[in-house]
Amino acid sequence: MNVLAGIATGAEQLVHGAGYAGLVSVMAAETVLPVPSEVVLPVVGLEIAAGQLLFWAATLAATLGSVLGAAALYALSRWGGRPAAVRLPRFLGLTEERLTRTESWFARYGVAIVLLGRLVPVLRTLMSVPAGTLRMPVGRFLGLTALGSPAWNATLLGAGVLLANRWTTVLAAVSTAAPHLLAGAASTALLVAVRRNRPLPVRQ
Repeated sequence: MNVLAGIATGAEQLVHGAGYAGLVSVMAAETVLPVPSEVVLPVVGLEIAAGQLLFWAATLAATLGSVLGAAALYALSRWGGRPAAVRLPRFLGLTEERLTRTESWFARYGVAIVLLGRLVPVLRTLMSVPAGTLRMPVGRFLGLTALGSPAWNATLLGAGVLLANRWTTVLAAVSTAAPHLLAGAASTALLVAVRRNRPLPVRQ
């Protein structure tokens, strides 16, 4: 909890000092650094509740950061290939075996995974890697990422706004419960997509 609180405080200070640009930076860094948005965004909601930020603009800034971070990881994986992907920081949990398994899923259901995977912790970051190694078209990947990110960002920002006076409680509750709730919804939607649709190959 102390580590999470420290991360949240640091992110809040950056956003407080740099505003929307700071929020973009924090969300972009989430892609390759252990900066969990489910901890950061509720605390940023305090800035919104205090009138320092606008909710819609903060959601837009967070989404822009998500897209930029995903684009960087996509680019590394696409042009660096599998050798570059497996050399990513260990805390991302990506191994050669896991990458092979993820690529197999991605090759069949790429569109659904990119769109709905933005609501699943860990997957929301790692899915950029097979998108790159399997060379999903850049425009499609960025478009789907931009469509899938706002729901996650807005939900967590909203949690911070609604319970601004009890931010430590929000921090503990959201970091534990929100990812599971959103992941459950996304997983259900993914199952529906898999059962109703034929495999969706990634175009070369």
